[in-house]
Amino acid sequence: MAKPKRRFSTSTLTSHQRADAARGGISCPNAHIMIRRLLLLLFIAQTTLAQTVTRGPYLQMGTQTAATIRWRTDMPTVGRVTYGLAANSLTDSATESESTTEHEVRITGLTPDRQYFYSVGTTDAVLQQGPDHYFLTAPPADTKRKIRVASFGDCGFTWIGTNQADVRNGFLSFKGNTPVDLWNLIGDNSYEGEDAHFQYNFFTPFGPTLLRNQMLFAVPGNHDYSNRPDLAASQAIPYYDIFTFPTNGEVGGVPSGTEQWYSYDYGPIHFVMLDGFGTRTIDGVERKLYDDTTSHPQVQWLKADLAANTKKWTIVYQHFPAYSQGSHNSETEADLVAIRQRINPILERYGVDLVLNGHSHDYERSWPIHDHYGPMSDFTSNPSAYRFPQHNSTGRYDGSAGSCPYVTTSEKRKQGTVYVVSGSAGAFNPNPTPNTHPIMVKTEKVIGGSFFLEIEDNRLDAKFIQNNPPGYVIGDQFTIMKDVTRTTTYPLTAGESATLTASYIGDYSWSSSDNASFSGTGRSVTVSPTTSQTYVVSDGHGCVQDVFVVSVACGSPMYTVRTGNWTDPSVWSCNRIPTASDEVHLRHRIGIPSGHTAHVKHVIVDPGVRIQYGYGGRLVLGE
Repeated sequence: MAKPKRRFSTSTLTSHQRADAARGGISCPNAHIMIRRLLLLLFIAQTTLAQTVTRGPYLQMGTQTAATIRWRTDMPTVGRVTYGLAANSLTDSATESESTTEHEVRITGLTPDRQYFYSVGTTDAVLQQGPDHYFLTAPPADTKRKIRVASFGDCGFTWIGTNQADVRNGFLSFKGNTPVDLWNLIGDNSYEGEDAHFQYNFFTPFGPTLLRNQMLFAVPGNHDYSNRPDLAASQAIPYYDIFTFPTNGEVGGVPSGTEQWYSYDYGPIHFVMLDGFGTRTIDGVERKLYDDTTSHPQVQWLKADLAANTKKWTIVYQHFPAYSQGSHNSETEADLVAIRQRINPILERYGVDLVLNGHSHDYERSWPIHDHYGPMSDFTSNPSAYRFPQHNSTGRYDGSAGSCPYVTTSEKRKQGTVYVVSGSAGAFNPNPTPNTHPIMVKTEKVIGGSFFLEIEDNRLDAKFIQNNPPGYVIGDQFTIMKDVTRTTTYPLTAGESATLTASYIGDYSWSSSDNASFSGTGRSVTVSPTTSQTYVVSDGHGCVQDVFVVSVACGSPMYTVRTGNWTDPSVWSCNRIPTASDEVHLRHRIGIPSGHTAHVKHVIVDPGVRIQYGYGGRLVLGE
């Protein structure tokens, strides 16, 4: 079941004001009426003039047609959201049904894949608005456009150093004016877990910049539970009051019945959000998801959700990493060992593409791996047992040696999963020690940052946005492509054309071994060959290549493609000399050589086209 929300409230002074009036001993009925009116006006004035947004606004539960906007005010009031397609034209509104300080307004009836601007306020006044108050509705499920996803791990830590601010500012510099579709938090979103700490360590640093225009989803970390087993069991923590997450499949995926774990869809992506610290009572014992992979409701739901998933991409968020040699050690810490041994096999069996973790305060990124559920030494002694041959590159896809993208298919089966630890967006422990996990292509322990995804149809590009105050550098990157490097056969009839489209997104260099003059640099080319030909498009890096075999069947009637002799096969559309069973269409001047009898079933001659006969040459019609 979904846990009911706790609500924070701020009391008003109305009852005290009325009591003071009564103690004044005023007995005149008209005076009582006048005082009540004055008090009412005073209350309205205080509510309107003193009303202040103390948290937010922030965005939740975004779908193709709906979004939730939340904010907190210092005094109770009935909240209202106005919204529209331009910052200066907010033409629609949605209003709460009762007065509160914790405002949560659901907007429905929106158009998919649009940018909406909004304001928050009361029924009497606007409290916040501006061109930076906007959100994006989700695109259609079959969208081909680029989806942008920011991920911050362990970001709720602000009291030591400037790392959190550096990460935030670096990301803002990186994204510039480009809207980001989603902002996913990887846990430890507040390091004390209390509401006041969320305010200071999360809402204050991120409110004026990211929260008001990034659609937010999250998973909890151990610090969101204050590292307390009793809270892990009760889930009575501010995290679940502060955030609104789907419980009934409202944003896609199998209904979970709880905000502890859930999934959601966005375009071609299925996101799975897991809780690694919270527990459920099973046979009288509090158990985490990895303690019982048969009876635990989170694992039962996880299996059902992954089995039902049909999206091209599957990305899992879970705070605890299965592989890390950062501020946490996956070789020795029981939670991390158990996740590797018991949860990873489930994820890999269903073809999960990417797993994002935090907890360890560094950045680590693996090759696409499979079946590595034991200690590091297993991988060190035999890497090929856990890595497919096509995944031996760095995946950076930047033109450097050995950097080709990782290639998989859309099939939901074990194909290699990339594991990323990105836990340095707030809390950070610079650690220059050289020890790294052997499955990792890249490890960064000295400088913090955030993680960013761009997914466009069948291409995923990932980047570690590394601090470089006041800006950023790309500390790591990798690319995954699905369903590319293909050979396709196109059957054509002579005279028809075909549009050939590369299976991948990138650079394009077209060629044909049958036509030296053929070339192209776009993703698609249109060809009209008169004979069967093979076309090739490659990315220019020696990584990705598609082959198109265009097989041209001889249509009827055969026709001339140029001026020439009847007995020259290249003159004819079928690249052969017509026979008595063929109908022919003469579009060009044609010569019948001396002594040759041209025998065809029927002939069509375009106006102005001449047949030139050599000595004794003739044309015979009919079979």
